[in-house]
Amino acid sequence: MNNLSLEQLRTFVAACEKGSFSAVARDTGRAQSAVSAQIHNLELDLALELFDRSGKYPAPTATAQALLPLARQAIGQLQRFQQAADSYQRGEEPQLHIVFEELVMPDRLNDMLAAFAERFPHTRIRSSSAGTDCAIGQIAGGRADFAFVTARDNYPDALDFSNLGQQRILTLASPEHPLAQRAAPTLNDAAEYRQIIAASPTDNGRWRLSPHCWSCDSLLQALDLAGRGVGWVNAPFELARPFLKSGKLVELNLTSALSAWSLGVDLLWSASTPLGTAARWFAREARRLYGNYYSPPVEDARSAT
Repeated sequence: MNNLSLEQLRTFVAACEKGSFSAVARDTGRAQSAVSAQIHNLELDLALELFDRSGKYPAPTATAQALLPLARQAIGQLQRFQQAADSYQRGEEPQLHIVFEELVMPDRLNDMLAAFAERFPHTRIRSSSAGTDCAIGQIAGGRADFAFVTARDNYPDALDFSNLGQQRILTLASPEHPLAQRAAPTLNDAAEYRQIIAASPTDNGRWRLSPHCWSCDSLLQALDLAGRGVGWVNAPFELARPFLKSGKLVELNLTSALSAWSLGVDLLWSASTPLGTAARWFAREARRLYGNYYSPPVEDARSAT
C-alpha cells in the first residue's frame, strides 16, 4: 500500500459526508473526474471497495463507514502536527520548565498558566517546587527555564533576574489551637508553641521562629499537620487557600511584625539562552503576579510576544 496523503483522506471524508462526488468537486473547485479518480486510486491502494456505485449516487460501503471516524481522527492529528510545527518555526518553545520556592508561590500562578495554555497551546509546561539553592542550580545548569525564589543580593553570572515584588506570608493554625483562641496573640506567644516549617537542608533554619519546631520537606504536609492541631505554620495564601476555605486553618493576626511578614520575590532565567516567544510572554506576565489579583491579558493573539 502506498502512503496515504492528507488530500486523499480529506476527499474520502468529504465524499462520505456529501454522498456525491460532484458535490465534492464543486466545493473544492475540481473536476468530478479528478475526484472520482482520487477515490478510485485510494480504493486501489487499500485494496478495498469504499463506495457502492450501483445506484444514482455512490454510497459509502460498510467498510468506508468503519474507516470514516479513523480518517477524521487522522486528519485532525495531521492538522495539529502542522500547527505545532508552524508554532515552533515561529519561535515558540516545545516546553518550559517552571520551578518555584513554595514560600513564594504566586497566588494567581494557575490563572496565568491557564492564560498561557490559551495563548501557546503547543508549549508543554512542567512545574515543580524546589529550595532556593536547588532552583538556582537548575537554572544555571539549563535544567529549568524560570524560577520564582526568595530575593537575595546576588546570583551567579550565568543567571538573569527580575524583582517581581513582595509575597505576603500568612501565619496559620487550626481553629482549636490555643493561639487561635487568644484575642491578640503575639510573636512571643507563638514561640511557646510548636512551629512546623518546610525548609531545605540549605536554609540553615532561617524560618525557625520557635524553639519547638518540626521540619517537613513539603509545605503542603506542614499545612496538613497544622490543620490537625500539631502546631502553627507560615505559608503563602495560594497553598493555604483550600485549608482556609475548608475551615481546617485560620489566620493568626499576631500583634507583631510577623503579622505583616512578606518576602521579596525574584524571577530567574538563564543569561546565556535566548528567550523564545512563549518564554518572553511568561516573563512579562510574571511581573503582574504579585499584585492583589491577576487578570488574563487582553490582546490580539497575533500580536502577542
